[in-house]
Amino acid sequence: MKMKAGGLNAVQTYVAWNIHEPVHGQYTFDGDADLVSFIQMANSVGLLVIIRAGPYVCAEWEFGGFPAWLAKNTSLNLRSTDNQHFLAHVESWMSILLPKLEPLLYANGGPIISVQVENEYGNFPACDHNYLKFLEQIFREFLGNDVILFTVDGDSENLLKCGTIPSLYATVDFGSTTDPQKAFTIMRKFSPKGPLVNTEFYPGWLDVWSVPHQTRSAKLVAETFDKMLSLNASVNFYMYHGGTNFGFMNGGPSDISRPLLSSITSYDYDAPLTEPGDTTTKFHILRKIIAKYEKILPIPIPVNTTKFAYGKVQMTKMLKFFDALPNLSIPYGPVNSSFPLTMEQIGQNYGFVLYQTRIPPRFAQSNVTLSLNKLIRDRGIIFVGEIRQATVFRRRDDQNITLNIKDMLQLDILVENMGRGTVGSVEPKGIIANVTINGTILTDWKIYPINLSNILSLNQSEFPFHLGGKTIDMLDVDKSQYFEPSFFFGEFPLNSSFDTFLYPAGWSKGQAFVNGFNLGRYWPVVGPQITLFVPANVLSMKQKSANVMLFELDGAPCDFPKPCFVEFVSTPSLNGAVHPINSAERGHPEQLSSSSVWFNDVVGV
Repeated sequence: MKMKAGGLNAVQTYVAWNIHEPVHGQYTFDGDADLVSFIQMANSVGLLVIIRAGPYVCAEWEFGGFPAWLAKNTSLNLRSTDNQHFLAHVESWMSILLPKLEPLLYANGGPIISVQVENEYGNFPACDHNYLKFLEQIFREFLGNDVILFTVDGDSENLLKCGTIPSLYATVDFGSTTDPQKAFTIMRKFSPKGPLVNTEFYPGWLDVWSVPHQTRSAKLVAETFDKMLSLNASVNFYMYHGGTNFGFMNGGPSDISRPLLSSITSYDYDAPLTEPGDTTTKFHILRKIIAKYEKILPIPIPVNTTKFAYGKVQMTKMLKFFDALPNLSIPYGPVNSSFPLTMEQIGQNYGFVLYQTRIPPRFAQSNVTLSLNKLIRDRGIIFVGEIRQATVFRRRDDQNITLNIKDMLQLDILVENMGRGTVGSVEPKGIIANVTINGTILTDWKIYPINLSNILSLNQSEFPFHLGGKTIDMLDVDKSQYFEPSFFFGEFPLNSSFDTFLYPAGWSKGQAFVNGFNLGRYWPVVGPQITLFVPANVLSMKQKSANVMLFELDGAPCDFPKPCFVEFVSTPSLNGAVHPINSAERGHPEQLSSSSVWFNDVVGV
C-alpha cells in the first residue's frame, strides 16, 4: 500500500529457488514461500507485477538463490550448457514454477506484465548464449508468447553482448551517478525498439560486515530519477524496500577468492522504505518526482508501524556447546569418514558443522603446526581437548596454526558457513580438503551437522548444564579467549506485539532466535549492524511471554555473578562503528587481513 501511495504502478520480485526447493524434489509454496498469494495481493491493491524468475537471481541472497544441494556436486558447472545434470535440475524446477505463473500473466487477466530470464548474465564468465536460448525455450514452453521475456545487465556493451540474445528484451541497470542518456544509448544498440528500461536503479546500496554503512544522497537519486522519467523511461527501484536476510539467507562474497565479504543480516539498503517498511525522506522526494509525470491517486499513505521498546531481558547461560553436541546432531549425525566431508556432502545446507578427530599420541606434550591451507569455509573455531586455541577465516594465503597439545588429544573444529557466494559458482562449505599436523594427514573424522532448532525444542529440565546455583567455569568469564560457544536464554512478559529491535550490547558474535524464529546473525564487535529487526508477528506467536535465545560464539558480557542482558529497543542501529575482523576478537585475533582493503574493494563493486 505504501508503494501504491508512493506513485508506483508495479512491484518486482525475485523468486528464490532455494526457498521453494530446499530439499531436492521437495517443493514448498506455503507461508513465506506463497508466491501466488503475494502476486494476488499486489494485484488487489492495483499494482502490476514483474517476476524475476531465475533460476539465478543474485540479490545478495545465499548462493544467488540456487539451492544448497546443488553444491554437493563440486564438478557441476552452473549457468551454462556445459553440464546436463544442471540443465536437468533447472528444467525440473521451472516445470514446477512456471505453470503457477501462467494463469497470472497479463494476457490471461492477471497482473504479470513481464518475466526476467536469468540475471546480469553478462557478469558471468561463461558467456554462453546457448544457455540463454535453453532458458528462453523453457519459459516459452510454459508461458507462451504473450509475455515479455527480458534480461538485465550493466550499461556496458561488453556486458550486454554476453548477457542477452536478440529474442530477449535487453534492459540495463545503473545508479544515481550514471548519466541516463549515455546508459540508454548503449541499451538502444541491443533493444532498438520498445521502452527504455532501468531494471535496477539503485537508491541505496548493500552492507557487508566490517565495512561502514552505505547510504546514497536522496537529492542525487531524485535528480537522476527525474532525468530518466523526462526521457519517458521505465524505472524499477532496486531496492524500494529491502527487508531482512533472516536466518542464514545472507549471501557471501561474489568472488570466493576474496576475504569474507558476507552481507549483513539487515537488507535495509538505505531504500525509500526502511527494513521494517517505514517511509523515509527519500520516499517523499521520489513521490514528488513521480507526480510531475503521472497522476498519483489521492490515497492516504499508510502510517508507519509502532515500534516498541520491550526493555532489558536477563540472559542465563543454560548450555555449553560440547554439552549440547549429542542433541545438536540428532537425527543425522555424527557422520563417520576417513577424511573431512563438506557440509553439502553430509546434507547440512546452512549454519554450522563440527569436525572431530583424535590427534596421534606421538604429538602429546608438544607444540604442533596445524595446516589448514585455505580449507576453512568460512570461519573455524579450533579446540584441543575442548579448549579453544584459535579462530580462523577463509583467506588467500596458507593458515598454519600453532597448537599446544599437552595430554589432550581430541581436535575439534567448529566451522560456520557465513553465506555462499552470490555469483552462481559452486562453493562447498565446511572443511574442503585434508587437514595436517606437522605434515601428517589427520584421518578418522566424526562430522556433526549442527541443528540449532534441536536446542529450541528442549525443556530446561533436559539441559545437561545450566546455572541454577552451580559454579561457572571461570575460563568462560575471566579468559574470554577460551570461551566455549554457549546457549543463553531469556524470557520477558508480553502483553502486546509490536515491531521491535534486538540490541545485543556487549555480545560478540552469534545467531539470535526469538520465539524459535531465526532472526539471523549478529556481530556487533565488527559492525556496522548492531540491532536485529524483530517483526511483530514473531512476538505474536506466543502469548503472555516471549523468549530469546542466543548461540554466542565468542564471548558474552557476563561478569560473574553479574548477569547478562539483551535489550529490545524501538530504534534500529545499522550505522555502528566498524572494526577490522582481526582486531575485533577477544584475545584470539582472526587470521585475516585488515578490512581497510575490503572497503576499497567494495567501493569498486
